[in-house]
Amino acid sequence: MSIQQTTQAGSWFDQRFRSVTATHSLYCFPFAGGSATYYAGWERYFTGRVELVPVQLPGRGARMVEPPATDLGGLADQLAGAIAAEPTEIVLFGHSMGAILAFEVARRLRTADRPVRHLFVTGRPAPPIVRPREPVSDLPRAEFIDMLRDYGAADETVFEHDDLIDLLMPMLRADFSMIESYRMQPGPLLSCPVTAWCGDSDPGVPPAAMAPWGEQTSGPFALSVLPGGHFFLTEHHARVVREVHAALRGV
Repeated sequence: MSIQQTTQAGSWFDQRFRSVTATHSLYCFPFAGGSATYYAGWERYFTGRVELVPVQLPGRGARMVEPPATDLGGLADQLAGAIAAEPTEIVLFGHSMGAILAFEVARRLRTADRPVRHLFVTGRPAPPIVRPREPVSDLPRAEFIDMLRDYGAADETVFEHDDLIDLLMPMLRADFSMIESYRMQPGPLLSCPVTAWCGDSDPGVPPAAMAPWGEQTSGPFALSVLPGGHFFLTEHHARVVREVHAALRGV
């Protein structure tokens, strides 16, 4: 694991919610097919010492013209380099694929003596558990779209626009390929607290699969189960953000 310095650090982050008085930055990593926009609505919950920093990956949003990432380890190297260069204390949050990406960034930052103060993860089994169980990134178009519908990340109206789906398809396939090929490599435990949430009706992420996140740190671990499926976070984001702030008050 390594950190790669980058000259385009600003492009990784949605800078709209930065605060000159912040002492801590909460970097929020998107799910497969997601973008920084998913977290933008959280801005109203952030005042004081913690600032919201949604992470924008290549191939979406303002970075649409860039090729999507294809290797999660390499992506984590670049993100760790960009985050390590920031002056504030580091806090990481990730949902689904974003949880694994946040974890791998945290590992690299620990090795670089720039430790994360807290890791928050939602909707993703612990890193040693392989998900998805079977490859989906190379499914035929119609089957892939059916999988996306079941995944639940996008409003149904999105699937009514073939031109939009075609535009997003390379990024979507790349994200799912990246996460389905991920295998956790041995390494030192994190030392920061880890807090996790999952939905009580998410068939792919039962509480028993979230609980082993506690084995990835020598620090405190807490797991909460909330009503909902894989995207329970959309409905319960206000509660989750309140709990994030409550946890950080002790940092």
